[in-house]
Amino acid sequence: MWIINYILNIVIPAVSAYLASDDTLFIWLTNNGFWPSNINIDFVQRLFLILNIIFTTFVLNLKLFYLLHRQEQNRKEVSGLFNMIKQFAQSSFISITDNKNFSFDLRIFVPEISVCRWIKAFLTRKQPEKVFVIKNIEPFAKKDITEHLRFRVEPNKQGLVGEAYETGAIVYDDKLSLTNSTDYALAQSQLSRTSNLRWSICVPICNNNNEVIAVMAFDSDSSDLNIGGNKNEIKSLTNTLAIMMRDSVPDLFKLKWRLM
Repeated sequence: MWIINYILNIVIPAVSAYLASDDTLFIWLTNNGFWPSNINIDFVQRLFLILNIIFTTFVLNLKLFYLLHRQEQNRKEVSGLFNMIKQFAQSSFISITDNKNFSFDLRIFVPEISVCRWIKAFLTRKQPEKVFVIKNIEPFAKKDITEHLRFRVEPNKQGLVGEAYETGAIVYDDKLSLTNSTDYALAQSQLSRTSNLRWSICVPICNNNNEVIAVMAFDSDSSDLNIGGNKNEIKSLTNTLAIMMRDSVPDLFKLKWRLM
């Protein structure tokens, strides 16, 4: 299938454009007896020019339209999946907490690779820091003050994200208003973006080799949650949600590159 796409997208437009603009091949074919001498080369070139115009104007545009249509359909399908997962999570949390007004945010932290930092570490022969950066995904969380929030996971872990990465297990804190500023080695910029959180649950996302490739975080700045009193139910719920997201939309958990 990829060969057909290659021919349609590259070979046909390139060859037809070349034949429409250069008569070298036609002259060679004529001189060597492969092309009748009484055929008008200019007319044939005009035919290839028309073919090129028709192909690039109609065929490629139709294919582009189809791809955009499929992209929009996929976006709607993913959006529908997210809404279904959120409704499932919301109803499950309400069942656990007996609070109909319960609300939460769901965020994903993925490895961030800095090209400059990696080059510097390579030149100095030092192990580069490993950092996980936040991805706020609609409809689970909005791009608010947490945008660009990142935590170091190696060496000297930071936050519950670092704890989840290091242990490879679900970690939580339902008293963040008391512990966030003292227990997790957070910098001032990190504290200013997380100081309003009441609780947080971090779930490691592992690959087939049991390596942590991302961390999914549940938190809230408006609803309380007694995690310790409902530990088994909450761990089961959050782990189920993490597996659903990982298997349904694996692209969400890919690492992010940045220059600096």
